Amino acid sequence: MRRFRELPTETAGFYNTVGFNDDTRAYLSIPARHDVARRVDCAYLANLVTTHRLDEDEAHELAYDLAYRLAKEAYKL
Repeated sequence: MRRFRELPTETAGFYNTVGFNDDTRAYLSIPARHDVARRVDCAYLANLVTTHRLDEDEAHELAYDLAYRLAKEAYKL
């Protein structure tokens, strides 16, 4: 998942994605899979902060956007 986050973000950026998309065939595993995806995204953002490629405030904003705002805007919820 980390490699997947790195590759599209490198070319498309954060704001051309909608965060984590999931199918609905496995209802019971959806919360756990979304939690793992949020943790992977936050670890990626933390890496960007520690390598001084992103400010901590920007990382907080991006974490919120990836977990909530981008999907809400993309699907008009």
